[in-house]
Amino acid sequence: MSTGISFILLAPQYGYTGLYLDLTNGSKKFVTVGIKMKINIGIFQYEMQDEDPFEKINRLESHLNKDDKLDLVVCPELFISGYGNLDNINKFSENHDGEYAKKISALAQKSSTAIIYGYPEISNNQLYNSAQLFDSKGLSLANHRKKLLPPTANESKIFTPGKENSIVSIKGVKSAIVICYELEFPELIRELALEGVELIIAPTGQSSNWPAAALHNCRTRAFENGIFVAYANSTGYLNGISFMGESKIIGPDGIDFANANISEKLISAQIDTDQIKFVREKLPYLNDSKSLQ
Repeated sequence: MSTGISFILLAPQYGYTGLYLDLTNGSKKFVTVGIKMKINIGIFQYEMQDEDPFEKINRLESHLNKDDKLDLVVCPELFISGYGNLDNINKFSENHDGEYAKKISALAQKSSTAIIYGYPEISNNQLYNSAQLFDSKGLSLANHRKKLLPPTANESKIFTPGKENSIVSIKGVKSAIVICYELEFPELIRELALEGVELIIAPTGQSSNWPAAALHNCRTRAFENGIFVAYANSTGYLNGISFMGESKIIGPDGIDFANANISEKLISAQIDTDQIKFVREKLPYLNDSKSLQ
């Protein structure tokens, strides 16, 4: 039996919607329907060590070789230089297309996996705490500069704050990059969710001094907005800092899909954007929040 509905599908980069031409009962109107997207996400929880960036990238590659089904892998904040050591931050800083960036780009292309990693970016004599995303073909899709800088480890003195949000489509999933401290601002994540972001990608360098951020805040950001959060922390002890691990992939209900606990490992999970619709139908925090504005 004919439904009287013909299907026109727009590419995900044009708004993540399907347009249906409804011809039932003699009417002619377009109905917008969300597209269901699935992607496989990995998080590389790196154990902090005093080694050069190429050794770190080789370590990442060895983990990627064990899982060839990932669409995206997320590395921690300042993955290239390490966190909390100004000498190394300066020593290993580079522009967005420097030698370490080229190595990551080549690895993304070789593994057919998009990679996001944290690094100290030098640009126009300014130093930024940045995270760059290469797609599975090795092309740079985004270079996020941390906008909100805490006083811990002198970040607010060392780095220049970024100015822009970074929103990008990854295999049809509308995603935003935030770095560590930025995730702890509910206002920022709510703003991104209201713009249609479905996945928050959060490279971080969280110490065990403030465990609530890794244990609770990231899960709360997912739950209160009905979105996915990929939270990538370091583990181990370096530069007088005990990194607490607890990297995780969190569903829109605030529950972990995968958790790395405290050891170095690559964790993974598949996310399905259809779950966002289900959660928001039951708990419409995002829609109801509009009445408070």
